[in-house]
Amino acid sequence: MIPLKAVIKIGGSVLANLPSTFFMECLKLKEQGVTSIIVHGGGPMISKWMDQMGMKPRFIEGRRVTDEQTLQIVEMVLAGTVNKQLVSQFREVGVQAIGMSGIDLGLIQVSPLDGELGYVGQISTVNDRVIETMIAQGWIPIIASIGVDQQGQHYNINADDAASAIAQAVQAKKLISVSNVDGVQIQHRTIKQMTAEEVEKYIQNGEISGGMIPKVRSGVQSLKGCVHEVVIVNGQKLGCLTNENHGTRLIKGEMESHVLVSHL
Repeated sequence: MIPLKAVIKIGGSVLANLPSTFFMECLKLKEQGVTSIIVHGGGPMISKWMDQMGMKPRFIEGRRVTDEQTLQIVEMVLAGTVNKQLVSQFREVGVQAIGMSGIDLGLIQVSPLDGELGYVGQISTVNDRVIETMIAQGWIPIIASIGVDQQGQHYNINADDAASAIAQAVQAKKLISVSNVDGVQIQHRTIKQMTAEEVEKYIQNGEISGGMIPKVRSGVQSLKGCVHEVVIVNGQKLGCLTNENHGTRLIKGEMESHVLVSHL
């Protein structure tokens, strides 16, 4: 039997406030035969360090403009502080976690996304064999969203893009995006289910904006591959990984809702 895989993307907005129950839920998934792959960002902490160094963060459509100095901070925060903090938290509940970034073993190969964004990468390939090797050992990979190009240059990667690419590479059936909001909010109301067409409509009319744009667009991109369901949930809520009533579900289309993987 081929084990189920789920990619869980942890957003920087919720990192400092994840309860111990969140990590216990990841352990519960493992006990149920679901292999989790963790991908994380760390935006607020990066911005905090930039502020302390007298640097002003800039964003274009939710993506951080990354010059050389910013890239150094990104690597320090993501591959260092945040990654090792998460590894420790998972290990505290009995999960055998191993921390790495997309640079290690050439896991995430990238090319420049846009000159205006600086050292921000567009993902070319994901070396799924690296992840599969870790999974075979019973380890849960904790992956920082940094990549490398063919010349060895490092790049900042939007964590939602990284999670989407990894989910497709390892043929995960579900992608869970964990943040500090209950899902996609339209007119102060959480939308329970959205199609790709609805996502684009809400972006165009301005009801989806800021950091939610790359989140939902990456989710839609995931649905073009093997991923059946993308869920955006609040990581501070009990049952966020296992309760089908939490968050916003992105699906391929209205007629496909009956094939959703509602519970892993």
